[in-house]
Amino acid sequence: MKIRINNREQELLDEARLIDVIRLVRVATADDMMLKTVRELTGGDQLSYLVNGRVVPAREYDTLCLKDGDDVRWVHPAFGG
Repeated sequence: MKIRINNREQELLDEARLIDVIRLVRVATADDMMLKTVRELTGGDQLSYLVNGRVVPAREYDTLCLKDGDDVRWVHPAFGG
């Protein structure tokens, strides 16, 4: 199936779940200095995920099945004041 991840088309297996996208994002952002620091300080990446405009609670990451054409977005924290 084809979905969009932050406006980039991605081909995934038909039975893909959100956790599969999260794993891809973690690999793709492994060298991002801000996220690397956040991971070191908090033990997690602190990213939020949206599927078709809906914020997905972390408890649904493992169970949310994706469908062809879904729009997945991830956002990272912004710090400042």
